[in-house]
Amino acid sequence: MPDETRLDEQQKIIDDRQDNIKKLKNRRNIRTVLNILLTVVFIIICTFSIYRRYDEARIFDKPVGTDDNQQKINDNDMQKDDNQQKNDDSITTDNGDQQTPADSTDKTKSDSKAGDGHFTIYSVGDVYTAENGSGKLHCDVRNVEDSTHDIVMSLYISEDELKAHGLSTNGVEDGKWLIAQSGLFEPGYKIGEVQLNALPDGSYLPAGSYSLTMNERYYHHETGVLASYEANIPVTLEVAN
Repeated sequence: MPDETRLDEQQKIIDDRQDNIKKLKNRRNIRTVLNILLTVVFIIICTFSIYRRYDEARIFDKPVGTDDNQQKINDNDMQKDDNQQKNDDSITTDNGDQQTPADSTDKTKSDSKAGDGHFTIYSVGDVYTAENGSGKLHCDVRNVEDSTHDIVMSLYISEDELKAHGLSTNGVEDGKWLIAQSGLFEPGYKIGEVQLNALPDGSYLPAGSYSLTMNERYYHHETGVLASYEANIPVTLEVAN
């Protein structure tokens, strides 16, 4: 009997050790799987960050539909106005390296390309007008017919500009406020008016002259790919009443 008891105890010890070994292996397997998953996630995040950092073409949700106010450019519009300026956009060299102009607010003439396409945008003058702060801003921004990209135009007023006019800056984020934005307008079309937005406190721009930044984003007309370059151009808004 004593021998049988000892054998049972030894067998129990062996069984316990085997169970512990199995549990240890299971824990190691779980840790290995978790490490692999974390590594995959890390690689995906790094790849996406590098992809965005070096300005490769990015797919964003292209706005649905076109701006109701877009107008077809006619032959008379194609006659250049003395004040007409051609935006200086990004240039893609033959080997695919993208170059950005030293001054993104420059409005001198330049051929512009974006990946497998190009875009040419004219702004007739850089002074826009509005009858009142709650009305429509009047402009003349043209997307020429041979462009391969649709455009969304956004107009921002800076926090400093609001302060300079004694206006509230509560609710302003990133130092600027979106004061107007167009919908998409396609190659061969122009935008002549855009609805002005309310200020952060719900009021509207009073009469006066304001310095704005016109931001232009370019979506490939066929694929919807957003060009890595976007223009930021200083303009003036004059509100009459």
